[in-house]
Amino acid sequence: MGIMQNTDGYRPGEECSHCKGRCCREKGCSLAPSDLERAIKKRGLTGNKREKILSFLQEDGNLYAIDRFHLEGKEIYYMRIRHHAYTFVGEDAIGICAALTAAGCILSEEDRPKGGRYLESRPDGHCIQHYGADEMAEDWLPYQESLSSIYWEYFQKFKEDGTFDKCDEEYFRFLRTFREGSVF
Repeated sequence: MGIMQNTDGYRPGEECSHCKGRCCREKGCSLAPSDLERAIKKRGLTGNKREKILSFLQEDGNLYAIDRFHLEGKEIYYMRIRHHAYTFVGEDAIGICAALTAAGCILSEEDRPKGGRYLESRPDGHCIQHYGADEMAEDWLPYQESLSSIYWEYFQKFKEDGTFDKCDEEYFRFLRTFREGSVF
């Protein structure tokens, strides 16, 4: 079972290596705003909130995406690790986390987003997420304007220029190699 590591989450348990990241094969981990701010500061990005987020998302090798969920009739925008073959607009509902490899997560424990740190592994495989929708909605409230404007600007662009279709094609190619065993 995952072991609480002070107040900053859980360490991955033995179960993670046995199931080979079942949770990670369904969706990338959710970030908290503190994860985003730390990453932006580390990279020395400047500008207003929207400009810094967009610069961060457009970096080469970017692992992150803006996604959304509904809570009590409201659309909540947040950030998560993107899925293999997809863009920084999280239009893909389910996908394999871009940080997952055959050796496990490419991110160090301290660089994992809150959604990964607050996932408690369980021997029965029914892991418990302790960073839930209510807390995420509250955390991301100050970012809604920036995240939603980036999301919809690029959603429209990627839809019109065929980017989403190309992502789907690439993802299905990835899944075929994954199922054939040539990718972890």
